[in-house]
Amino acid sequence: MSGKKKNIMMIVLLFALLLGLTVPAWAQSKTGTKTIRVAYREDADFINKSGSGVYKGYGVEYLNKISQYTGWKYEYINESWEDQLEDLKCGKVDLICNAQKTEDREKDYDFSCIPIGTEQAVLYTSEDNEDIYFQDYEHMNGKKVGLLRDSYQNEEFEQRQSEKNFRCLEKYYESEQEQIEALEQKKVDMILMGSISKHDSLKIVDKFGAAPMYIMTTKGNTEVMDGVNNALEQLESEVPDLREQLTEQYFMDRNRNSKPLFTREETEYIKNVRAPIKIGCIGDQPPLVYTDKETGKLDGIYIALLEKFSEISGISFELKSLSSDTDPIEAAQSGNYDFIAGITGCQEMIDDPEVHLTGSFFTREFQIVAERGADINTLEMPIVSINSIFKKYKSLRPEGGFSHKAIYCDSPQAILDAVVNKKADMAVVDSYAASYYLQDEKYHNLALSGIVYTKAETCMIYADNVDPNLVSVINKSIGSLSSQDEENIIRQYSINLMKTFSIWELLWKYKYQMICILIFLVALTVIVIANNRHRTQMQVEAAAQEAYRSRMETDELTGLLNKEGFYRRGSEFLEEHSEADARILYINIENFKLVNDLFGEDAGDEFLKFIGRELEKNFGRIDIISCRYEADHFVILTLESEGRIQAQMNRLCDRIRDYYLKTTVEISAGIYEIRDRSKSLRIMCDRAHLAAESIKKNHMAQIAVYDDTHRKKLIQEQMIINELGDALKEKQFKAFFQPKYDMRTDRIIGAEALVRWEHPEKGLLSPGIFIPVLEKNGYIAKVDLYIYEETCIFLKKCMDEGIPLYPVSVNLSRVGFYNPKLFQTLCEIAERYHIPKKYLELEITETAYATDSEMIFSVVEKLRQGGFRVLMDDFGSGYSSLNMLKEAPIDEIKLDMRFLSAADPYERAEEILHMIITMGNHMKLSIIAEGVETEHQKAMLQGFGCNKAQGYFYARPMREEEYTELLRKETKENL
Repeated sequence: MSGKKKNIMMIVLLFALLLGLTVPAWAQSKTGTKTIRVAYREDADFINKSGSGVYKGYGVEYLNKISQYTGWKYEYINESWEDQLEDLKCGKVDLICNAQKTEDREKDYDFSCIPIGTEQAVLYTSEDNEDIYFQDYEHMNGKKVGLLRDSYQNEEFEQRQSEKNFRCLEKYYESEQEQIEALEQKKVDMILMGSISKHDSLKIVDKFGAAPMYIMTTKGNTEVMDGVNNALEQLESEVPDLREQLTEQYFMDRNRNSKPLFTREETEYIKNVRAPIKIGCIGDQPPLVYTDKETGKLDGIYIALLEKFSEISGISFELKSLSSDTDPIEAAQSGNYDFIAGITGCQEMIDDPEVHLTGSFFTREFQIVAERGADINTLEMPIVSINSIFKKYKSLRPEGGFSHKAIYCDSPQAILDAVVNKKADMAVVDSYAASYYLQDEKYHNLALSGIVYTKAETCMIYADNVDPNLVSVINKSIGSLSSQDEENIIRQYSINLMKTFSIWELLWKYKYQMICILIFLVALTVIVIANNRHRTQMQVEAAAQEAYRSRMETDELTGLLNKEGFYRRGSEFLEEHSEADARILYINIENFKLVNDLFGEDAGDEFLKFIGRELEKNFGRIDIISCRYEADHFVILTLESEGRIQAQMNRLCDRIRDYYLKTTVEISAGIYEIRDRSKSLRIMCDRAHLAAESIKKNHMAQIAVYDDTHRKKLIQEQMIINELGDALKEKQFKAFFQPKYDMRTDRIIGAEALVRWEHPEKGLLSPGIFIPVLEKNGYIAKVDLYIYEETCIFLKKCMDEGIPLYPVSVNLSRVGFYNPKLFQTLCEIAERYHIPKKYLELEITETAYATDSEMIFSVVEKLRQGGFRVLMDDFGSGYSSLNMLKEAPIDEIKLDMRFLSAADPYERAEEILHMIITMGNHMKLSIIAEGVETEHQKAMLQGFGCNKAQGYFYARPMREEEYTELLRKETKENL
């Protein structure tokens, strides 16, 4: 071989070698998974390493959700909090996932744009410490407290000491374990920790300062932080309630009683109790309360609950049986008992000044029982047998119930006997008692109708002489009962307690079943003889396995697949039809709660079964997978076209409208067209759900198809909510003022304060962008109070500058009325700036008055009595009624001129407007028209007798400076 050829061969070999070395390295970097180093402190519920080496907990779950979008793997590094902060600062670790944001930390670290949870500060002492009790600030003063170095909770504790006027000696530790050891060794009296750590062996003495937790990275580590933020934004849009789900899973242990937080006085009382607390239990009514025939002791749901309260409180109870005709108030006042149990709480007892009620610990449902097949809805004046308690305590009767004639009885048997003996058309019986007694063959022709007559709360009653500490201990024990324990007790007695029957009664009751069993046994014997035992056994086992899987994947109520079954069958279905166009249809039954509330849960269950049958009937069973996804939500995986789905949905809606309950439920549905089959069915269903949610309550649209705008809209809404706090803090919200005029003189008589958002980056945002979002999420009440205070500040400036004052009206949303301190807050703000209330008017929309009117009316009346003038805003834009004008406590009506621009096929609008103004004038109600835009409208309103106006004809909403200048100008003209 020549030298030239050798050189060429060497070059080729070297090139091949380099290619072999570089290509695998390139491929690895291209397809490899980035490993993120996570610093953490060992915690059983946030991040915990099990004995098998698997990491679990709230934080691990959140990080795993993020890795679904980033593809990251994690290396967990267990170290003290101080080491975590130092290692993160110098880049030895990549992130910490449970950090609070402070100004000092923001200098050295970056924080995620969205929090991943909330944490409180919790102050603990040892369980055996009898010197400090819950919120015992006097005895906390001067005590030593162990703090975790550089912890956010330290700042919260400093503020708490100032608020409650006590001071502790502070000692700092590097880890929670060191804090606990210091407490055990008596080096400190108390330790301060975050609420994400559980310490059941310690005693809680205070809770305060809830603060959001963020993911924190090294300052400038944009690669990791961008990945975190992008993933969190997608999680926020696709799984908006993830934080609530994980909090319930890891931090709300419903299978365990929470420890009551007793005060020093209550603890001393418990220690000093010598004799058992005497509790009288009224009645013999299984399964609520009865005497066990074998033991001779009281038993039942009430008794089991009382025993649980005794266990929680540490106080022993002595339970005594009282006859069913015992008067509970007289028994409580007799002095023979501390409490009388099994009382149905009512207004008469609340109003009695000599007795009091404990907290409620059980809800009873009184349902209608009637003969099977009886059409009780057709009876004009039915005769109803009912417990005598409804005669004695009239407040227990439901408001607006059906008209009926009552027969009062003293026991459930007597109530049911009245129907059996044809003395009554129907009965009203406690649902638990009814389920028990209806087992009797005597009542075989009766059944629960599913219609709830009323609900009542069960509690205990006590007299004035009972020690307040005992009452507080009992109420805290009632509040500490876990929902799981309550469910277990109710299930034990309502399901497992069966009425006893004689052998002949049982044989007669189950005669048909007995015949079927005998036939089955004979047939089974023939089959066993005729077939090979081994083959039969194999078939039985295979059938059992298939039945078990089918049962686990089937919704018991509707017979459709459940969520887990849908995921498995849906995946198989998509593989079988890999080339076909497929779609997810997500169906939401709106207002379904009305069915349960109006007709009872049994009727609601029957309605859901009906929906399931109609889905299969309309969509078929071939090339379709149907499931009851959750509650009143259904999902269908189909190969049908969008047009075909629309036609099938129309038929389904028609069938629902014809359903015998004649309900007002509506359907909203979302379609997700499956283009990327690599996504999980869960994500596909979530996106179809987003589409359905986008048209919820919009009954002009029935089906929405998912596109990227749904996700962007959700992200925009979340942005508004996330930025609300900073916007209020930085005064980005501005009060604009639109003047009101007297049309006779064209002079200013006042103004309305309107909110505008001056965003530092996006400029002036339209109210239509942010107000619906704030109203939907309940945050609008904060903005209302902010604008109210800004209005007071403006009026104070006018007073200081000698500008004549005119009344300014401020809008209050419906949400704000649920704040029990609304009246107090409005008065405090006005007094802070020395503004007379006659210059502050409150505008409340007509629709707010129509929603929960009883509560709204009571608050409005209190505001009026306190000196505020109240205006009904937007009158004429909603469902205006004469009742509204008759009953609503208002001083002025604001007519919405948009009423004239709506459809008016019979040309009645102006006449109606004229009549409303005339009627308001006769009722001595002031009238102002808003939205006046033309000279014609002004002349028309004056002709009708309306002299006040607000609208673009006079002036647009303007900034504070412009309105101030307008007032100065008008003042000069009036001189």
